Amino acid sequence: MKNLIYYILILGTLSFLSGCDKSDLNSHESISSDGEIPGLVTNVKVENGPGSAIITYSLPKSGSLQYVMAKYSINDNTVREAKSSRYGDTIRVDGFEKEGEYTIQLFSVSKSEQLSEPVSVKVNPSEPTFRTIAKSMVVREDFGGMNVTFKNPEESKIAVVILTKDNNGEFTPTETFYTQIKNGSFSVRGFEPEARTFGVYIKDRWNNYSDTLFKEVTPLFEKIIDKSKFRQYVLPGDQPAAWGWVMSNMWDNKLGEPGFHTLQGALPRPHKFTFDLGGIVKLSRFKILQRTGTWFYAHGNPKEWIMYGSATVPDASGSMDKWIKLMDCFSVKPSGLPTGEVSDDDRNHAQGIDGLGEEFNFPINAPPVRYIRMEILKNWGNTDFFHALELTFWGDPE
Repeated sequence: MKNLIYYILILGTLSFLSGCDKSDLNSHESISSDGEIPGLVTNVKVENGPGSAIITYSLPKSGSLQYVMAKYSINDNTVREAKSSRYGDTIRVDGFEKEGEYTIQLFSVSKSEQLSEPVSVKVNPSEPTFRTIAKSMVVREDFGGMNVTFKNPEESKIAVVILTKDNNGEFTPTETFYTQIKNGSFSVRGFEPEARTFGVYIKDRWNNYSDTLFKEVTPLFEKIIDKSKFRQYVLPGDQPAAWGWVMSNMWDNKLGEPGFHTLQGALPRPHKFTFDLGGIVKLSRFKILQRTGTWFYAHGNPKEWIMYGSATVPDASGSMDKWIKLMDCFSVKPSGLPTGEVSDDDRNHAQGIDGLGEEFNFPINAPPVRYIRMEILKNWGNTDFFHALELTFWGDPE
């Protein structure tokens, strides 16, 4: 009986297959295999911007349309494409090397990647932001090198490339800074106080380059400030040490634990602490070494703080009235990963190439000071205490 049922099933299957023609068996082929070419976009309008343009249009009435593509040259060497789905009516073209007229070709593209005839559109982008930024650059001498400042109001993604002559007398990049900062200020250091020519240019994310600004400057003298002269200077309102991690650990030239740790939960807030550099110094920069290991960008490591200075003995009351604000400091985690996740780039940035920590430059116009007061506004753990392993200062002692 089982064999009879088996043979009936086999015969039924063969009968079904013999009744199917090729069109039935191939019914799952692409619905766009007919090669239909979509119609053209119409009613095209252009809104020009810095190094870019926004194009709007009406879509063709075609069931095969998948997206609209713009094809265009941004300079003599580079052709770019931009796409917008069939659900939109706007496409942005950008990356143009300079202001002027450019031709954009708009294609309607089907689901089977069939292209319509192009619709040619003229755009006239204004001066790209990287060129505007380059025009705002100011180069001046700095401690151990040079400093460049610039304005980037649109917060465009750029690279600031600094050149100087190598041992063969050829201009080569000595430093490249990648940034979106609105008011930029970058320095290169490590040069003797002798006249030297530096060049700076701006590069955008499409590898367009501005003209190079050259300037001869004489780097200012700087040296590491002698830490053996540093002393804690206790003022009312300063936070006490905790866990045996005393302030002097921050200038013992030992890059491991213990460091300095303030008392958690202590008032007043934000936490402040004060120390004496041992003499008046025109400060150029400093480095702060976070508590390392699992504590990178976490726990009590500082994230936002203010550096205050004073050339004279501070007011014994602890008042901030006579302190001079030297700079705001913001610790940056390059990867942007959430707390608890740290990349190799993060570790390298936090430690610096010399292992002394994350670097911060004092403004060139900051006055000479002897006393430093740090006000910790926020740490990486969003708690109310501070810890760090080492502080190192550079400048010109008087």
